[in-house]
Amino acid sequence: MKRPNKGFCGMTFYALVLICILVFFCASFAAASAEEASVELPILMYHDVMENCAPDEYTVSPSQLEADLYALRAGGWETVALTDVIQYVYADGALPEKPVLLVFDDGYQSILTHVIPLLEKYDAHAVVSVIGARAQALEDGCDTTGNYMDWAALHDAVLSGRIELQSHSAQLHVYRTRKGAGMLPDESAEAYAQVLLNDIRTMNEWAQAAGLPLLPSFAYPYGYVEPLADILLQQQGYLATMTSEPHVNVLSRDPQCLFRLGRFNRSGLIDTQEVLQWLECA
Repeated sequence: MKRPNKGFCGMTFYALVLICILVFFCASFAAASAEEASVELPILMYHDVMENCAPDEYTVSPSQLEADLYALRAGGWETVALTDVIQYVYADGALPEKPVLLVFDDGYQSILTHVIPLLEKYDAHAVVSVIGARAQALEDGCDTTGNYMDWAALHDAVLSGRIELQSHSAQLHVYRTRKGAGMLPDESAEAYAQVLLNDIRTMNEWAQAAGLPLLPSFAYPYGYVEPLADILLQQQGYLATMTSEPHVNVLSRDPQCLFRLGRFNRSGLIDTQEVLQWLECA
C-alpha cells in the first residue's frame, strides 16, 4: 500500500487549522453584528383622550398626553413610525438611539380632536389600531355614538402625516363567548383558522374599499394572544403583531422579533413620571 505523502498531510492539517480560525472569526463577527443591531423599543399603548372626564384605565386627558410627549422629548426619546420599525428589521433600516412607539387602540374620534394637534406640536408620530366593525358601522349609519372614527375620518388622520393604521380586527373586538381573537375551548384548529381568515379578508376588503393603507400589523383585541393566529397572520403576509403584555421589546434583524410585541398600557390613573420609569427600565 502506498504511504501517504507527508507534505500533503501537513498542508491538509494547516488548511484545517486555517478554516477553523476563519469560522471562529466569522462567528464572532456575526455575533458582534447581531448585538450591534439590537435596539430596545418600548411601546406605549393609549386608548381614548377626553377633556372634562374622570381619567380611567383606558382614558387619559389631553394634558396627560401632552405631559407625556413633553417628557419624552426632554428625555431624548424619539417617537418612530411603525414603518420605520418594520424597515429596521426587514430592510436594514435605521432607528434613533432612544426610539419609542406610540399606539392608540380602537380608533376614537379624539385622534382628530386631541391627538394629532399634540403630535404636530411635539413633532411626534403614532399608530392607530382600527376596529373595522366600528368604522364600517358608522359608514353604514348603524352607529350613532360618535365615539369612533369612520373610514373618512381615518383617511383624514392618515393625511395629517402623523398617523399610520394597523388592524385591530374586523369583527373580533368582542368579549363574549369568544374573547378577542382567542380560540373557543372546543373549537378545532380548522374552524378557528376559518374564523380568523374570514376576519382578515373582511378587514382588508373594508380598508381597500375606503382607499386606506393598512400596515401589515395586527394588534390582538383585548391582548388575547392565540399561537395559531400568529402562524396564520404570517402566512397572510403580516409582518408584526402586538399584545398587551407590559415589556420592552428587543429588535434585531430577525423578523420573529416583531411578533407578540409587548406594550405598556398608559392608564389615566398614573402620572407621566411612572411612564418614564417604564422606559428607563429599557
